[in-house]
Amino acid sequence: MLIDINLLPQKERKRRLPVYIAIASIALTIIGTAFLLIHMNLSQQKLENLTTELDMKKEFRIQQETAMNSIQSSDGLQELQTAVQWAEQYPIDTVPVLEHLTALLPERGFFKSFNYTEEGVINLNVQFDTSRQAAYFLNDLKSSKWIGEAKLTSVETSQGETAEDTIVLPEDKIMPRYLGQYEISLNQAAIKNELAENEGGDE
Repeated sequence: MLIDINLLPQKERKRRLPVYIAIASIALTIIGTAFLLIHMNLSQQKLENLTTELDMKKEFRIQQETAMNSIQSSDGLQELQTAVQWAEQYPIDTVPVLEHLTALLPERGFFKSFNYTEEGVINLNVQFDTSRQAAYFLNDLKSSKWIGEAKLTSVETSQGETAEDTIVLPEDKIMPRYLGQYEISLNQAAIKNELAENEGGDE
């Protein structure tokens, strides 16, 4: 009986692990690519949505600005109508009022500013040599028939310091000036009557 003995090394069977690894790598690549494409698609869609929303906001803002401009134009027209109505209701010329107030000033009193508001109130800034003159002028205002109410809101020196008393300086020094601020309400009925009487007398 013959015995066959093969002393050559047998070929090792090919291992299947590398094949599995390759298949898994391909699968992961496909999945990763699909995920990336989906993510890019979602990002693009989100960007388009944001762009659309931004355009809508811009359009809405333009509409709001147009509406506000229209409202402001309406307000301007309303203010003009109010001014016309006020002028018709209070047709008092400021020239006679200024002349009357000037006549009440002391010898060295001067107007620094004159503001006549729509409510018929005069804000007056007057320069005096002494603080006493500011008080005398207030008393003359209250005694006038043309004045309904008069207030002395403040008295200050020209340097901006509040002046309570008259400051007497040597002859070689310049005396400070005093600025009195007044709030005056006109007696419009009395002014109209007197002006009408004067016009009638002139005729």
